[in-house]
Amino acid sequence: MNPVSLLFFIVEAYNTIGHIFVLSRIRLLPRKDIVRLRNYFIFEVGSLVCTSFLVLQKFHWLVCIHGLQHIYYFTFWEKTGSNKKVLSWSSIDWIYSKYNSKYEWNLIFGSSLDLGIHVIFTYLLIQNIIKIEAILGTLICLTMVYFVFFSNRYAWSNPHKPPAWVSKRVQPVELYWDEQ
Repeated sequence: MNPVSLLFFIVEAYNTIGHIFVLSRIRLLPRKDIVRLRNYFIFEVGSLVCTSFLVLQKFHWLVCIHGLQHIYYFTFWEKTGSNKKVLSWSSIDWIYSKYNSKYEWNLIFGSSLDLGIHVIFTYLLIQNIIKIEAILGTLICLTMVYFVFFSNRYAWSNPHKPPAWVSKRVQPVELYWDEQ
């Protein structure tokens, strides 16, 4: 039994699935709800730091790059145009905006890099646990995903068919950045 690796496996698998949902536009939040998730960025970095430095003892450089990116977003939350653009792009609001028709390759690349890091660490962590722990961890993770991303209690929704109460939370995306 390796309970520490199991715990971080669950967290990293959950982060992986969440990033897949946002990147693929399967489940999104209204922008006003994303803005309230500022502390999640620090939690996500903390999880990777603990995994890299305490559990796996490798890929410190990758975690440092990831950490710098997330610390930037945390520090300048809602203060810079680029930060506001990332928050908007990650929301249901973007889907209903005039900007949705244009691919934002820099945001897609950045989110894909973020996703890739979580995939790598999920894979490395599953190597540290036995099969029964992997099965248990996967079931716990999927249960968490179900109760957060598919619950009527939270605003995570299919961006193309959000419930009426979520649609009321969606607002037009303002131009926070230089469009050039």
